[in-house]
Amino acid sequence: MSQSNTTKAALWWNKLRSRKKLNKTPLSIKRRGKIPMDYLILLPEHATESDLAKRFLDAMKNALGPRKKRNMKLLGPTGIGNLIEINNYNDFILYSEEDLNRWGLPGKELVNECEKIKVDALLDLNQEFASASATLSRTITAPMKLGFYSEEGESYYNIMVRRKGEELAESGFKEIFQILGIQ
Repeated sequence: MSQSNTTKAALWWNKLRSRKKLNKTPLSIKRRGKIPMDYLILLPEHATESDLAKRFLDAMKNALGPRKKRNMKLLGPTGIGNLIEINNYNDFILYSEEDLNRWGLPGKELVNECEKIKVDALLDLNQEFASASATLSRTITAPMKLGFYSEEGESYYNIMVRRKGEELAESGFKEIFQILGIQ
């Protein structure tokens, strides 16, 4: 999906301003000898990917099991949250078009709210580069940031998964779960 020149310029400016905020800690699957306990899932920005996101969330919920120690937080657009029935999850933040600035990037209030989030692993479910989600992922503190491969995403995520073909099915879910250390 192509972006407008103004959005590209806004992303460049955001990257320049937040260069000091980049996480300099080494990447590891285990933190203090344990698997990640806190996960943040960035929901896709496009409704066409909502079915896949719903299947992924169900698979992840099943893979994590009934353990109360592991937390799964969700962050995404209100429209997508309604499509995947987000009410089944305890911890979520939904944003609307009003929370985005004129360039389609997160506004000051949403960025301030996301700066408070600290998780062990962040997973962006956008299969193509999404500027708002990428900006939020840069804002959130997480040693592991996982997204799908795109040239633009290389400066936002430290692990990128390549899709094989047009479909990301259960085999892709298993690959992501292996990267996250979920069995």
